[in-house]
Amino acid sequence: MTKERLMTMQEVAEYLQCSLSTIRRWVVRGKVPHYRMGKLVRFRRAELDRWLEACREGDWDQVVGGAGEPEPAQLSLFALAAN
Repeated sequence: MTKERLMTMQEVAEYLQCSLSTIRRWVVRGKVPHYRMGKLVRFRRAELDRWLEACREGDWDQVVGGAGEPEPAQLSLFALAAN
């Protein structure tokens, strides 16, 4: 079994391209998977990747494929902006 290196909050902030304060807030609120060892907080990249996948919204296959009709709800947003 390969031992995975744990990531610091700073490394996670860089990986997720967000601020360190955002990572701290997510840790305090329990929104992101992490490990607490006394005052130290560490993360596993594989768990962060699974968490990211769970946070994904939208139908990615539809976006990548480019085929298919737009959703009616999306069209109504454009109609409101045009008026």
